[in-house]
Amino acid sequence: MSDQKKLLIAAGLMAVILFLSWQFLGGSRDPESTPVEASAEIRTESAEPEVSPGDSTQADSAAVEPGREQDAVPTDITIIIRDNGSDLVHACITPLGGAISSWALVGYEDMPGAGQNGPVNLNGTPWLGRGRVFLTDSPDTVIVDTEPRSVMLAADDGASIEYTFSPGFCGFRVETRGLTETMSISAGVLPVSEQGVNPRNYFKAEWNAEKIRNRRPGDIAEMESVGNVRWIATRSQYFAIIMMPESLDRAYAYLYPSGEGQSPAIGLSDENITVYAGPLDYSVLRGLGRDTSRLIDFGWPLIREIGRLIFWFCDSLLSFIGNWGVKIIILSIAMKLAMLPLTTKSFVSMQKMKLVQPKMKELQEKYRKDPKAQQEALQRLYKEEGVSPLGGCLPLLLQMPVFFALYKVLANSVQLRGAGFMLWMTDLSRPEILIPFGSKILGLSGIGLLAVLMGVAMFVQQKMTVTDQNQKAMLYMMPILMTFLFMNFPAGLTLYWFINNILTIAHQEMIKRKLESPARS
Repeated sequence: MSDQKKLLIAAGLMAVILFLSWQFLGGSRDPESTPVEASAEIRTESAEPEVSPGDSTQADSAAVEPGREQDAVPTDITIIIRDNGSDLVHACITPLGGAISSWALVGYEDMPGAGQNGPVNLNGTPWLGRGRVFLTDSPDTVIVDTEPRSVMLAADDGASIEYTFSPGFCGFRVETRGLTETMSISAGVLPVSEQGVNPRNYFKAEWNAEKIRNRRPGDIAEMESVGNVRWIATRSQYFAIIMMPESLDRAYAYLYPSGEGQSPAIGLSDENITVYAGPLDYSVLRGLGRDTSRLIDFGWPLIREIGRLIFWFCDSLLSFIGNWGVKIIILSIAMKLAMLPLTTKSFVSMQKMKLVQPKMKELQEKYRKDPKAQQEALQRLYKEEGVSPLGGCLPLLLQMPVFFALYKVLANSVQLRGAGFMLWMTDLSRPEILIPFGSKILGLSGIGLLAVLMGVAMFVQQKMTVTDQNQKAMLYMMPILMTFLFMNFPAGLTLYWFINNILTIAHQEMIKRKLESPARS
């Protein structure tokens, strides 16, 4: 088998793997699906396992003691958390249950690209509430700017809830006294905040109990308790509410059945809990500790480590660059430079293989009736010319872990959410579409120019290396197949692969000219 055939087979295997990763590693989206509206329930959970969460909307209303006038209930408390003078969170605490009734993440647009312009708001149902009315002497508006601020809520029976907010932190510490209920997050708190996703696969409950585990809402048929938990979270693709016990090093957590397409309901048994309610930002989660950064899926162990390096390079080392498209271009150039010695050796081998093609054909013709002698003669030729039939496959195989790691980084980093590049490329975390279709055609929502350019570059690259005329069909089929697949990949990934192909073409052309020069040795 010629080196060109081996290279094309390797490229074919890569295409199959890319397709499978798109289907099964969380890359597929359903643009025709519509977000499921969140339930208006407010749940309160008992710490006793046999009691499942119920609808407490009526319970909270009925919790007003006989003789207490409705207008005696204090108004909601507005919380404004700032970070270096800029608003970070706008929240509300309601005395009806002492719950968080609104939690707007000011810097994150709801449904990027849909023209809504409102912030992501975790207000599907009030959360961390109790079935009673609380009173407070807190001012109506609490601004958390330069130092922590607390809000104390007290009930007539002596029970209390104290929320403590800190500047620059998308969360709070909550301390309860005299309350027996499990502290819980109701189903449907997290919104569907992206376009074209399937809500059934969009949410998960995730927790850390010796190892990281997760469960989709549809797999939670009844209440389940989980012991030895360091944290538990209800999460979507880019946002999460994480509860971490503070009184206990590890505590009991609970999973509750949730409605179709809703974020899962979870609970945690502890009187003192730190709650993070914000974006799944790798740097922020690393600061929280307890392996909460594992909530960001960077892939399998080897892929995960490469993904972390890629994220660090783009987010930290290139922090002075605001455009993520430019960061990805620089990343592609850096990866090409890092692999330059290996790829140079490989491309030299490939080019030499083209130059010895006439000699190979002579040997194949000479020993066409004796395959064993033909193979031995070809091996001697390879040794004499200093070439390797497999040399051209190695760079492609080495690129694959980087490719998959970059795919996971682009698909799961909130920094890429809604990050534009130029012109119509307004979201590098989603497929780039220049010509949209009215409905799906062959699984595509439209035509992406970047994917087409990537396919053209791949065709040129293959044409520079393929010499076997019998492989002309593959020469056209592979770029077409890869273009089709990349139409559904994040635009950032397509940009990376396009730049990589352009650099590879330039590199191969330089080597070709050097080897074909009369002055070559």
